[in-house]
Amino acid sequence: MAKNGMNIRYKTRKRERNKYNPTMNTNDSFKEFGMTLLFVCLFLGLMGLMVFGMNKMGVFQRGYTEPTKEDTKVDYVNIPIGTVFNRAEKEYYVLFDNYKNSITSDAYINALLSDSNIRVYKVDMNRADNAKYKGDKANKKASKVSELSINDITLIKITNGRISSYLVGSEEIEGFLD
Repeated sequence: MAKNGMNIRYKTRKRERNKYNPTMNTNDSFKEFGMTLLFVCLFLGLMGLMVFGMNKMGVFQRGYTEPTKEDTKVDYVNIPIGTVFNRAEKEYYVLFDNYKNSITSDAYINALLSDSNIRVYKVDMNRADNAKYKGDKANKKASKVSELSINDITLIKITNGRISSYLVGSEEIEGFLD
């Protein structure tokens, strides 16, 4: 009889090694390569069909459209209204007008300004970012951009960053330039 609490160990069987060692011939290797290539092509074809189907269902809808790349044009004549008082020249004119499709509303004033030896900048008051500077009454004492109020075609002569002449209306501008 065996005693309680005694551990009995049995001898484990020896592990048998796999003695099967198949040899492959060239026909078998070509057959396996062909099958592998066939499965890879089928897999890629199914994935392509799935992506095509998901694209048709609208899964990959674009939310962002990449902007078109065009040549950048720098315009040294038409300036934003925010840069009126900080130009590089000591003396210059700024013409505020409503420009539509690069056609000026008053060609005579532009001809007079082109004959001037003082630099002329133009501000288009039709642009949305310039709309907040339109007003009923002109502010001839403005010293910064936020104080500007333009109500009609306006020519401002700026000397050393300050308004030296403020003309409103076509007749007044033409009389000044003649």
